[in-house]
Order: sequence, then C-alpha cells, then structure tokens
Amino acid sequence: MITRIEIDGFKSFENFALDLPPFLVLIGTNASGKSNLLDALNFISVVATRGVDAAVAEVRGDPRGLFRRRGDGTRADRMTFALEFLLAELPKDVPVRWRYEVDLAWAEPEGALEGIVALTQRLRGPHGDEIALEVAPELQTRFLKKEPGLLELVLFHKNAGPVAANDRLVLRHLWNEFARMRFLHLEAGSLRRASELGGPSHLDPTGRDLPNYLRSLARETASDNLPLGVLGEIKMHLVGLVREISDFQIVEDERRRDVRLEFSSPYEKGLDAEFASDGTLRMLAILAALHDRGTVAVEEPENGVFPERLRQLLRLAIGLVKEGTEATASGAGDAPHRQVIFTSHSPVVLDAVPRENIAFLDMTTVLEGGIASRVSRVRRLREDAGPVRVDGERWSRVTDSELDRFRAGVEEPV
Repeated sequence: MITRIEIDGFKSFENFALDLPPFLVLIGTNASGKSNLLDALNFISVVATRGVDAAVAEVRGDPRGLFRRRGDGTRADRMTFALEFLLAELPKDVPVRWRYEVDLAWAEPEGALEGIVALTQRLRGPHGDEIALEVAPELQTRFLKKEPGLLELVLFHKNAGPVAANDRLVLRHLWNEFARMRFLHLEAGSLRRASELGGPSHLDPTGRDLPNYLRSLARETASDNLPLGVLGEIKMHLVGLVREISDFQIVEDERRRDVRLEFSSPYEKGLDAEFASDGTLRMLAILAALHDRGTVAVEEPENGVFPERLRQLLRLAIGLVKEGTEATASGAGDAPHRQVIFTSHSPVVLDAVPRENIAFLDMTTVLEGGIASRVSRVRRLREDAGPVRVDGERWSRVTDSELDRFRAGVEEPV
C-alpha cells in the first residue's frame, strides 16, 4: 500500500507531497491536478516495472511536456518521485515500511536519441538502512536506453550484482505493489465490448476486456466453499446498487470465440451488455477492481451514476477497504490488501466520505526567481472547529466556506 507520494517537476507539481490512507477521494474543479496526480502514479509504476519508454507511451502528453512548465515558459529539466510503501506479508524480521525514490531528467545520452532518462533510484528503510539499486556497468547502455523496468534490472538480471535474500524479498514485494496498480478512466464503448477467448485477462484502463477480467477474478478466488469466488460478492453488490438488475452471467461462446456479459432484470433475461446502461457497466467494472488485490485509482466514478447510487458505491468501497486492511493486520491467511483512490467533482463525496479520507486539489501561484508559476497544491479538509493552519503542512486547510462553494458548483477566483 502507498502511504505517501512526493513529486517535483512532473506536469503541474512543484514540491508536492500527499499522505495516502487506504481509501482517499481527491476532489476539486477541472484542471486542478487530480488527473495529473493519477498520471504521476501511473507513470512511476510503469517506469519501475516496464521502463521509461513504456511509461511515456502510456501517460497523457508528449515526453517533453511531462516536465513542469514554469511561469516564464521554460520547462524543468528534472523530475523526482518518492513513494513510501507499507509492504504486507513480509516476514517479522523484515521492515515493512520502505521509501522508493527516482530521479529522471531530459537528456541526450551519447549514441542515443534525446528523451527522458533515469539518473538514480534508491530504496530506503525505516531505520536508515538502504538497499543498493545500482546497475552494473555492463548494463548502463540498456539502462539509459530505458528498455527494462528500473526495478526489473535489479531484480531479475543476473548481472545486476549480488542481492541479499531479505533485500530480494523486499524488492519483489515492491515490484508487485507497482505491478498491481490499476488506473481506470472508464469508457462506455469499451465496457460494452466482448472479450476474445484467450485474450487479455487484465482490465484495460478504459474498461476493455471486462468479461475476461471478471472470469479471471472468479477463477483465481474460487474454492470448494465459494465456487464463484469473489464473483458472487460482485453480483450481490451490483444487485444492491442497481435495482433494475437481478443477476449477470459470463457467457463463453466457442463458436463466436468470445466472452460476453448478459444481464437479467426482474422483467427479462439475456440482456446483452450492448443494452445495459452506462452506469451499470461502470459500477460493475469498479466493483470488480475493488475486489482485486493492490491499488486501484478511478477517475470520476460518478459519470453516468445516479447520486444516491454513487453515495452507496462510495460507502461500499470504504467498507471493502476497511475489511481488507483489518484482515491483513490480523494476519488472517493471505488476505488481500486493498487501496482505493477516486477523483471526483461530485459534492456527494462530502456527504458520504469522512473528512480525513478527502483531499482537495486546486491551482495556486508560487514565485520562482521572482516569476510567478501556477502549480497544483493539495489540502486536507479542516476538522470541525479545528485550526485552519496546522504545523507541518505547507498550505492552509480547506474551510467550510470553500466547501460550500464546491457544493454549489462555484469555482474559486483565479
């Protein structure tokens, strides 16, 4: 689970820091940095697991445009990321809190094209201990060409140097944390599509391959007592959220070589996904991701969803995260550790989610060498009768009057 993220030099972020609980909703107006924050998490997770080139191809924007634009029109030449993790299921003699840092720059390496290159990566433990992540000299060319994931070089390449058993275990768990991150900006057209038999079993960010993803979740979690695995829970929760739906089935068609979803209502059966509502498909995809392991980030879950159903979905997500966290803390078997991040414009969030699980993003002005630059900032909500300024926090807390304007759909003045 990610417990903190720090970003400097990426898109709209300058000395940005945010502590992340297991469940968090990021609220704010358009162009405040909510999507940029998910882009940052997605970017660094792909850098660590699949390499810089793959990360550049996956996030929004051209490579040079990923660097923060200053007020004078120039762009930063470096960007740094730091993520702090709580790694579950490690042996008792191994620390569970680790900090992963990466420095990247815009450069033109000798014999290579200009682009984003990784300068350093570090992994630090809670007591000042550090796991060396240097790359052997014979791998420097591949490292600068950005072919493999940065952690992959250390973990899986025999020439990356000797790694102690416990260090390798920490690295493998960290790699798994990055690999299990999912970022969803769901699209109705993708959600309606059938999957190919034998096609991808992971959920695409747009929601494509939802049938295969559900089928995979069912098979991975099935047992003698629960033959449907988590699919039974997903069905129960969907029926509770969408009263027009009484069930759904995953249909494998050998003749058509596809896998598709069919819904049932109190009035008819065999309703193809083509005719299901956008909100139903959207909630089904979110429910599926909520029942998977790792961190899931969802942009604007309210799209196509009735406000009362959004309220129920948010409360359900809080319950599922709490359930997974408590099970892991108690050591109950191989319990999944869930983390959920939503972004939203909806004022329903303020009624359904505790204040400590909400962060407010907006744009503000900072001075760099006397020149004004616009950057994203994040603030916590003010506690009831609590102070506006809190020691250790860079920005003041969000006041009730600001929240009232957010509820009313009124933007703050620029």
